[in-house]
Amino acid sequence: MADLEATAAMIPKSWSDPITADYRDLVVSLPPPPCEGFQMLLALRILDGFELGAMENNGIEHIDTVLRAIRLAAGDRIAHNNPRPARLAELLSDAHVAKLRARVRDGTIIDGPTEQWVGMPAGEHHTTSMSIGDGDGNLVCLTNSIGSPYGAAVIVPGTGVTLNNFLYWADVQPHSPHRAKPGDALPICLAPTISTRNGAPVLALGTPGSYGILQTQVQALVQHVDFGHPLQQAIEQPRVRLWDGRQIEPETRFAPEVLAALAGRGHAVIPSENWIMRVGGMHGVARDPSTGLMSGGCDPRRDGYVVPV
Repeated sequence: MADLEATAAMIPKSWSDPITADYRDLVVSLPPPPCEGFQMLLALRILDGFELGAMENNGIEHIDTVLRAIRLAAGDRIAHNNPRPARLAELLSDAHVAKLRARVRDGTIIDGPTEQWVGMPAGEHHTTSMSIGDGDGNLVCLTNSIGSPYGAAVIVPGTGVTLNNFLYWADVQPHSPHRAKPGDALPICLAPTISTRNGAPVLALGTPGSYGILQTQVQALVQHVDFGHPLQQAIEQPRVRLWDGRQIEPETRFAPEVLAALAGRGHAVIPSENWIMRVGGMHGVARDPSTGLMSGGCDPRRDGYVVPV
């Protein structure tokens, strides 16, 4: 009981300011640590130094560059999880990002984890994400998870609310760089985002997908921003799930020669299918601030709809 009382005393009683990163002409905002979305921002910071739009869309240079940036960002997130503000600023700094960009460019194989310090087994969990816009130009992106299927399998009487079991995600390995300690906040791999242009909200984007959330958000944003796909088409573009080591699981809608070239560049390609839910179930709202016109996008990989109200 004392443990529970102490934890309740540490729960923040106020709003937290988002963390942000520039990507092209956007400012992308998401929740601060213990949210692990800073991995997404770091990957975008790396990619902001590459002319992705000049590459062939879904070609080898585009996909390899994005995957290398994501794997490097995942490695930094795992090594420095739940960073204090000063450490987070160092990770997102120009100097550190320049080193990571050089690592992307050098072409040597990047081998490293993407899950936790030692990878979690692949599995389906139960996360939901929704994006909402209203006639006043407000955008909201909400990502909620109960952990594993049916969470803790406890429903609050009279509410229908299922309690989560996310405590089992805590890293308790003795030698891990972010082993859970008494009193620490639990890092959680969510990345609901709001992007603004010239101070006006233009995009709400979110997805479920475990640690793949931090990868899917990057891939879809690149498709929308760098290659100019409307939101729905950007969401439907083929994606890749990165796993620990050098493993990648690309949807097989990529051209066969691209998949072969990825293997030739050192990625360990896992057999997959045309559409897989392990690359997320993204939903978003894009808004044109000059007209107020909004468009929604939903992911055919999972249940989801666009509903005008």
